[in-house]
Amino acid sequence: MEWLKYAALFFLTGPFLVEFVGYFWHRWVEHRELLGKQVSFRHYKHHEQQYPVNKLRTDGPYDSADSWTWYAVGIITTLTAFSVAPWQYALPFTAGAWIYANYIVAKMHSAFHVKGHFLWRFKWFRRLVRLHDIHHFDNVNYGICFFFMDRLFGTYRNTFPIDENGSRIKLNVFMTYPMHRGIDGKVKS
Repeated sequence: MEWLKYAALFFLTGPFLVEFVGYFWHRWVEHRELLGKQVSFRHYKHHEQQYPVNKLRTDGPYDSADSWTWYAVGIITTLTAFSVAPWQYALPFTAGAWIYANYIVAKMHSAFHVKGHFLWRFKWFRRLVRLHDIHHFDNVNYGICFFFMDRLFGTYRNTFPIDENGSRIKLNVFMTYPMHRGIDGKVKS
């Protein structure tokens, strides 16, 4: 039964940590600029330059913003795990987290922005894409792929923001960047 502990660390605890830490990092550091513009800039670039709301898809391949901050979070989390837990627990926990972060979160997020990706044929995937697209329009849905943290913390939304006439609008999703692109792709201030 010892293997059950390691399996739970690998398949449950590691991925849960990615979702938990990822939600707070995405919301507070990348959008609320808790650690400054230097840290949030790559994510701003992803939202406003590479994938503005009038061009959320590419024909491929995915154009990464090369955000080094997610790797820093992963390394800090890994070092913390090995500092506070016996290596027998830290190893499956961090391995599960890294594999989940790379092969589920990062790959799925990339697929959200690529037209014709094979996952688009699945209804569950198109639903996740819609929730992610709403995130590009509004300060909601900070979960990259799964949105249970948003439900827990009140930032979940399954509808696009609209104006008083019922037309879809895009809100500025960054705190101190005054320039953002509107729904038409033009720069707003």
